[in-house]
Amino acid sequence: MSGPIYSDDGYWMWNGTEWIPATQPQNVVPTEQIDQTAIANAATQVGVPAQQVAAVAPHFDLNQDGQIDQNEMMQAAQSVSNPVNVPTPNQASMGMPAHGGAVPHIGGGGIPTQGFVATPKKVFDWKDKKVLLIGGIITVTVAIGVLVFFLLSGNPIVGTWVNNYGSPDEATTTYNKDGTFQSGDTTGALTWETDGDKLIQIVTSTLPDGNKTTVTQTAQYELTNDNNVLWINIISMVDQDGNNMMIFVNPLTGDETELEFPCVTVLRDSAQDLLNEQADWLNLGEPVPSYQSSKPSWCN
Repeated sequence: MSGPIYSDDGYWMWNGTEWIPATQPQNVVPTEQIDQTAIANAATQVGVPAQQVAAVAPHFDLNQDGQIDQNEMMQAAQSVSNPVNVPTPNQASMGMPAHGGAVPHIGGGGIPTQGFVATPKKVFDWKDKKVLLIGGIITVTVAIGVLVFFLLSGNPIVGTWVNNYGSPDEATTTYNKDGTFQSGDTTGALTWETDGDKLIQIVTSTLPDGNKTTVTQTAQYELTNDNNVLWINIISMVDQDGNNMMIFVNPLTGDETELEFPCVTVLRDSAQDLLNEQADWLNLGEPVPSYQSSKPSWCN
């Protein structure tokens, strides 16, 4: 084996359990930077030759931090030991690969998607598929950029928000005054704006073939009176061609499934008491119990 197993369209690679977005060339880690002992240990654990693991490991820098950690190394080893047993995602119907098999993991396009599952009316696990939201490039002049800065400076959404505090799925999203944002492992050109009660996020990402794509994600949102709790519900997701990214087409049957997203609750990073409450109640199914009375009626 000279490298990972790729899908026919080149957008996906096999990690031993599922199809995930193919690593872009610039994110491949040089072999000499990878711990050979870690390769040997992973190969031993799964029972495959170390040289085969060494061949695929450079492509498994999934969090793009320039190194292969233990979890990534085990995925590399499992991609060698476990044969492909599921069909590749239908790239055409999904618009493009996502993190773990969906639109190229907004981490949340911006809305924190780590740690919550989007459930279709049939059976479709958004978290397992880790849809990677992608988007188009927005070019602005300096004058417009300054205007956006002042318009958003007073927006209460500006700041850093935390999802699933204290859990393995903890994730943060930061909305900046200049109209950009950072979210989890989402990469690309990320912009945001609000329009009434709508939070609009656009993510720019480059596909493995070098082409750029755009996904615009619109969500209804509401803040509590103290601006410490943000309720978010995704209502639409379209690519630059107007394709509905919330429709999943089964590649085997052609059946269409409408994806449904749960309402997400995120907390301001400075509200430590709320964050501690979130951590205490995380596994009990009710985020921030003290704020349940202010939960919007549209937030299911």
